[in-house]
Amino acid sequence: MSGPNPNDSLPPDRGMVTRLRLARLILGLEVLWPSLVWLASLAALFAALALFDLLPLLPGWLHAVILAVFIGVGLLLLRVMLRSKWPDQVAAARRLEQDSGLGHRPFQALGDRPALGDAALWDSHRQRMLDQVRRARLGWPRSDMAVRDPWGVRAGALLLLAVALSGGTHDAFPRLARALDPALVLPGLGPDEVQVWVTPPVYTGAPPQLLRPDQGDKAVLVPAGSAVLAVASGGWGEVSLDVDGVVVPIPPLEDGSRRLETRIQAGTRLAIRHWGRELVAWPLAVVADLSPSIDFTGVPEPAERGRLHMAVNAQDDYGLTRLWVEIRRLGAPVDETPLQVDLPLSAGRSKQVASSSWHDLTAHPWAGMPVLAQPMAEDALGQRGAGEPMALTLPERSFLNPHARALIDQRRLVTENRANAPGAMGIIDWLAVEPARFNNDMAAFLAMRLARHALSAPVFDLAEIQDLLWNAALRIEDGDLAAAEQRLEEARRALERGLDDNADAATLAGLLDQFQTALHRYLNALSERLGTLPTDLEAGAGAAIGADELQDMVQAMRDMAAIGARDGMRQMLRNMAGILDGLQTRVPQAPSAAATQAVRTLRDLAQRQQRLLEQSHRHSQPGAETPPPGAGASRQQDELAQILEGARRQLREGLGQEPLALDDAGQAMDQAAQSLRDDDWAGAAEAQARALDTLSQGLRQSLDAMAAGALSMPGGLPRDPLGRPMGQGPGNGDDGATRVPDQAEMRKARAIVDELRRRAGEFTRPQAERDYLQRLLRQF
Repeated sequence: MSGPNPNDSLPPDRGMVTRLRLARLILGLEVLWPSLVWLASLAALFAALALFDLLPLLPGWLHAVILAVFIGVGLLLLRVMLRSKWPDQVAAARRLEQDSGLGHRPFQALGDRPALGDAALWDSHRQRMLDQVRRARLGWPRSDMAVRDPWGVRAGALLLLAVALSGGTHDAFPRLARALDPALVLPGLGPDEVQVWVTPPVYTGAPPQLLRPDQGDKAVLVPAGSAVLAVASGGWGEVSLDVDGVVVPIPPLEDGSRRLETRIQAGTRLAIRHWGRELVAWPLAVVADLSPSIDFTGVPEPAERGRLHMAVNAQDDYGLTRLWVEIRRLGAPVDETPLQVDLPLSAGRSKQVASSSWHDLTAHPWAGMPVLAQPMAEDALGQRGAGEPMALTLPERSFLNPHARALIDQRRLVTENRANAPGAMGIIDWLAVEPARFNNDMAAFLAMRLARHALSAPVFDLAEIQDLLWNAALRIEDGDLAAAEQRLEEARRALERGLDDNADAATLAGLLDQFQTALHRYLNALSERLGTLPTDLEAGAGAAIGADELQDMVQAMRDMAAIGARDGMRQMLRNMAGILDGLQTRVPQAPSAAATQAVRTLRDLAQRQQRLLEQSHRHSQPGAETPPPGAGASRQQDELAQILEGARRQLREGLGQEPLALDDAGQAMDQAAQSLRDDDWAGAAEAQARALDTLSQGLRQSLDAMAAGALSMPGGLPRDPLGRPMGQGPGNGDDGATRVPDQAEMRKARAIVDELRRRAGEFTRPQAERDYLQRLLRQF
């Protein structure tokens, strides 16, 4: 039986009422505290086990039992806590009396009522009790957990949680989810079999891969954009594909199985779920497709016949599909359309390419102007990469005929400013009035009259004017040779494109017919220009390669097309281009200022080399004074080698090639410099004598080339467009990278193809075998 309520006998003292309420609250917390501590310890223990990711490692049934135990104990503790009795006001008063050390229970005494006695005496007693109550103070809360938990279970749970938090916070939510989801296998409900295939994009060239459940924790490398095929058979209920929390249901098919195809662009984890429960999962590493990279290997430079030599190195992680160079005029408007020059790229998608090619841009209106060239590359995904741009001057053709040169000058003036059209019309009228000035060439006459008529219009097509004036100048300069050469180049490029595009045999045969016809017309035009067609490309020891041999090489390409040797065709076509370049160099060309300056440099260089040779010879004689260290002479020799390299560059710019003797001279100079650094004066003298001899040979060959208008050097082999020395006979120029098959190999390959065709036509063979044979013959 409880005593009287202390609040009924207390004076209206707000502080005392507040202390009684706090005492009641503290008493309530002390009642609930053990249950709260045990609940928190239980939660900490479960969180630690979850963050350690231990529960998913257990069998599903054991995982479920442990989870049920945690839930049951938690519910029991919660029930005990909810059934606890909340302290009343009397208990709160007793707590205040105990904490304050008040005797005689003043709170209870204030609630008493006198039955008899003196009222004054009772009031005095009551006042003393009130004074004691006002002195009452509340102490700190009390806990008996040390008695209830003598083994420190609560501390151990907190310690485990702290350790788990130190290593499991990066993916805490997935771990907690796995801890709450026991892998219970319900017979007949889950799918019987699950297969997941990852197929990379076709352009990567990577094979499809089957994800196996036992692959471990090693991440599966997946190219971005790969196709994911998930197939589940058997079972009942929803099956879904989960990629980093993005869940896609796998739809059922009519036969009861499930199938889903999708693409993955990013993600770190792929899982198959049944009713939301994870059945199997794999870590992923999605590899993004990088943009290609490309750069010039050197500054683009002019080569023979005014062509521009450009060499690039390009690479891409999965393969390149296109290489080109964008050329813009320096100082041109931003919206001006750039000139795009495609660079050769072998069939297929190469990951790393070193491309070197020659391009005739002399017909372009920008020839002779300063430009900015930037290499570009593109991959199968359409991503582009750009290299560092380089400034250069586009090569231009030198015209020997003054009338042709006059037309080219007017073409340039009109290109720079349309207001120069009246002056150009006057020059064209002056030339056209006497066709004898250009050998009565009607094609040149008609081109000039058409250009004159177009220029007279208020608004004219500049591109049309440029083409007409260029064609007229070429006719005046070269006659039929220019047109024949242009048609031959177009036929050669068409054949190259056919090879790169894997054209069928019929298409290649037609392209070869066009190329052979253009070659025949070109050789005839060249013969008329030179008076007679050269029978070889070598004035000395080289093998004779003339018109018959060129036609034989075309026939060899036909044979290669029949057996599918496309790489051999490409190599043969490059070889023929080198041979035709050698023929074209027989056409007289005006020596350039660069070539003239190079000859002057070679003369001075020979005199300085002679003086160094005399010095080395003097110091190497027996009985001579102790020679000085060769370091000073070595520096002089290195300087001469650098001057020689500059002269060789000028010769390549002015004549298109350089005498091979100059390469020998450079090597001899390097050997002499090394001997001088080693104080070997005798060895230096021997190397300097070789350098002087080969230098003199190179000087004579350069003078002969300038006089003849072409570079034809005794004892030296011509070079193909890739700068490689060409060997003897058809198929020369093969450097071993792509070998041209010989006649015996082509006969054997042809016999194999014929046998395949014979077997494919035998209807007694199984259909599957004949389909396979047809696939083999598809490229032939």
